[in-house]
Amino acid sequence: MKRILLIIAIFLSIGPVVYGQTCCSGGVPLSSNLGLPAGEKGTLQLALTYDLNILETLKTGRQTLEDDARSRRTHSTIFEIGYSWSDRFSIDGFFSFVRQERVINQFGNTNFSSTSGIGDAVLLFKYKVWASEDNGTLLQVGVGPKIPLGASDKKSDTGLTFNADLQPGSGAWDAVVFAQFSSILKKRPSMSFLATSTYGLKGKNKAYFGVQTYQFGNEFQLSMGLSDRILIGNSIVDPSVLFQFRHQTPDIIDGENLPSTGGNWVFVNPSFAYWATPDLSINLGVSLPLFASITGTQVTPTMRFTTGVFYRLYTQKKELINF
Repeated sequence: MKRILLIIAIFLSIGPVVYGQTCCSGGVPLSSNLGLPAGEKGTLQLALTYDLNILETLKTGRQTLEDDARSRRTHSTIFEIGYSWSDRFSIDGFFSFVRQERVINQFGNTNFSSTSGIGDAVLLFKYKVWASEDNGTLLQVGVGPKIPLGASDKKSDTGLTFNADLQPGSGAWDAVVFAQFSSILKKRPSMSFLATSTYGLKGKNKAYFGVQTYQFGNEFQLSMGLSDRILIGNSIVDPSVLFQFRHQTPDIIDGENLPSTGGNWVFVNPSFAYWATPDLSINLGVSLPLFASITGTQVTPTMRFTTGVFYRLYTQKKELINF
């Protein structure tokens, strides 16, 4: 019971009342991709992911508008590397390349804008609170900086600087807090309950357009769901279904809330992983919106698609640790 209460306290402490970031924010969707699995001492983990976020749904509050004048796409290539140097401590590195695209159809004319470049990076220092051999329960927490490697001053062909939501990077240092929990179900030992929570405390870009200060709002995300392991012939497949809650409130420019930014979203994320070997998997997933309540009028996510590969290498003899 004490452990259950501790888990609840950790996840809720990561998600207080926060200041959010618009769904069309600049750069790669960092929070949605963070968090390699917990590894044993001496485990090196590598992941390469392609993430496509399509935004073609125009909403005002909870109402969907029949208007296809504006659309957005973000293409992200993400490389993650993690190493566990002890039974409890590990570090993850998150690096990305981002391409942002925007299409505006107006009065019979189509305007296409795009930017591309290296995105922001994250270093996440993680601590394994406990790992139980009895029921497969595991909890780890983490904290680290988001490093502004991505450009935030890309210009159009006419020499005009693009807005913040079309830049590969945010131009600001952020702080990231992370928690991850998993537990095997007693009635079905092949199935696990999963939960991941992230909170981003956003910094300020004091050189926005050279004279302004822009701050993407702080962001809270919570994903919960089930993952199973199925044997198909000689192949192992892990299907999973997660429900994701995302809370964001307005971005801030020169101390004032930016109109038509922020809101609340709920997504369903079905996915599966095919294990070619015990340490190499091929992953595929989609994210579909179930609910959106936004501030003002915004183009919000219509669908998100991810695919990638994951590999782990044991540099030391594997051990099962029971904290």
